[in-house]
Amino acid sequence: MTGKDVRLGKLFSNGNPVVVAADHGSYMGPFKGIEDLPKQIMQFKKADAFLVMPGMAKLCKDFFADKNAPLCIIRVNWASHYCKSYIKGFSKVERESYYDKGYNEKLCSVKYAVSLGADLVIASLLLGTDEEANTRNITQFGDIISEADSLGIPVIGEYIPFGGIDRYSGDISDLLLGTRACAEFGADIIKTVFVEQFEEVSGSSIVPAFALGGGVFNKPADAFNLAKKALNKGAKGVVFGRNVICAEKPSSFLDCLINVVKNGISPEEAEKEYLNSLK
Repeated sequence: MTGKDVRLGKLFSNGNPVVVAADHGSYMGPFKGIEDLPKQIMQFKKADAFLVMPGMAKLCKDFFADKNAPLCIIRVNWASHYCKSYIKGFSKVERESYYDKGYNEKLCSVKYAVSLGADLVIASLLLGTDEEANTRNITQFGDIISEADSLGIPVIGEYIPFGGIDRYSGDISDLLLGTRACAEFGADIIKTVFVEQFEEVSGSSIVPAFALGGGVFNKPADAFNLAKKALNKGAKGVVFGRNVICAEKPSSFLDCLINVVKNGISPEEAEKEYLNSLK
């Protein structure tokens, strides 16, 4: 077995992985649940893996040093349009116009991420921008894959069509192209938005596809239902951020999400279990 096989084996050793993402601060700023992540992170110790930016990996080193800690996933690139998408006062048209020139920028090397304790890295891929941007984005993605392969580190390829992280309703062909491109370029796992046709995404991506949770749902059952539907449509894991970290009781919400993903309880049962934990 290679180092990559060992690390992927750990990720999948307890069934379909439940990953908690807390990398939002780099493009959304601080919000409930991550105001002081080094102090709040223990609430997420039951996750299979935890996604952070490089700086937070350093600050949360004691958490990841525990032998029972989740695997550490570090983001190694960043997109130029992230923050612009959240500037107050910009119309939807103005925000979308930035995507036409969207560049992925290197944040850190895979080697540096490994020096911080990364078991896996995540790299986003932007397509559908202008020709020059596409070329840069693809070249950078390939460089990340090559370096990660040489170090035995799995790469999660993230493909999120612009405007689609919360509830994507665009053309499925865009999603099929982007996720398949991540696999074709060498990603070991795909992270992408959930759509009702997710079985097409999971089938065409070839490598395991994880569905992300997106923005906070009004009802816990709706979040649990997304996870359930994603698994039924071929997802091999889920990546939940705000629905877990912004919950009134994050540790209990995570317990219930794990019960849905790994133990097969219904979204309604999970919601009842979660609401009872708040009493």
